Amino acid sequence: DIAVAADGTIYGSVTGEGKIWRVQPNGQASIFVEGAAIGRPNGVALDPAGNIVVLNMGSDAVLTYSPAGALLRTEQAAQPGSDGIVIMPDGTKYISSVTTGGVSRLRPGQPAELIARNIPSAASMCYDAGARQLVIPMNDNNAMAFIKLD
Repeated sequence: DIAVAADGTIYGSVTGEGKIWRVQPNGQASIFVEGAAIGRPNGVALDPAGNIVVLNMGSDAVLTYSPAGALLRTEQAAQPGSDGIVIMPDGTKYISSVTTGGVSRLRPGQPAELIARNIPSAASMCYDAGARQLVIPMNDNNAMAFIKLD
């Protein structure tokens, strides 16, 4: 996954290498975070404060880093195997599990809730603001899932 900050900085995950790369607007690339603590990073997004949120394919960890690379917070999704992430303006996170087939909702300061299940290979996703729904590709099925949000 990739996420682009307001200043044009790009953050991208390399799951197999356990790294998040940062590419600055001038083209300079560097490793943003890596190591055992980050595990198998997959999904990447920016929260409303401009922090970098990283999902872990190998666990239920949801890691929030400052732009300087400091780990600010560790949360848990309702299922492991995270892939897609959508972060709403109020900080609520929606996380899809490509390995378990569900969608977690993480509201600020609350434990994760499983709001959808039985979505095979629920990969990266986006938010359709007009229809107020998550749009989730199901890789192995050549199909899409649509989850209405209340």
